[in-house]
Amino acid sequence: MTLVERLRGRESTSAKHLVAPGPADEEIDAVLRAAVAVPEHGAIRPWRFLLVREDGQHRLSDVFVEDLLRERPDASAAEVDKRRAAPLRSPLLIVVAAEIREDHPKTPPVEQVVSAGLAAYVIQACFADMGYGAVWVTGPPAYSDHVKTALGLAPKDAIVGFIHVGTRGPDTPPGPKRRPDPADYMRTWPGD
Repeated sequence: MTLVERLRGRESTSAKHLVAPGPADEEIDAVLRAAVAVPEHGAIRPWRFLLVREDGQHRLSDVFVEDLLRERPDASAAEVDKRRAAPLRSPLLIVVAAEIREDHPKTPPVEQVVSAGLAAYVIQACFADMGYGAVWVTGPPAYSDHVKTALGLAPKDAIVGFIHVGTRGPDTPPGPKRRPDPADYMRTWPGD
């Protein structure tokens, strides 16, 4: 199967369908080696990868709830439960962030974020190619200074995603979702 065929068949698995076992350390190392091969203008290497497993996931769960209650002290029990469960949905959670160098002469922050986003995509695609389920999510915690600080990041940094990785559970819906036609999003410039 070609890379094009594999990427066309790529799918996100709902994190609620991911179970143990997660990937082995050697598999994680191989995937992260692929992730740091993405383009990055200026050789500034903005990506940061935080591997969060069981104990860390429970601590991050507490941080997510603290963050919610700081923003909305009147949050409902259902909202608190949903936020508490968010980091606990898979055997492995990888936080992908861009450590932003704000005054870099050649590489503006947007390019640093794009490079980290490419790394996140490579991580998701590689784990899927290995047969794991992988889903990339964000949500309010990705944009929270409180969450960033708890993870050892600076407020200026950008969390580009939380990638859940695990084995696809028996109740995983089958097949890739329907993809849009690229022609709907393409035009020739300067036009005909």
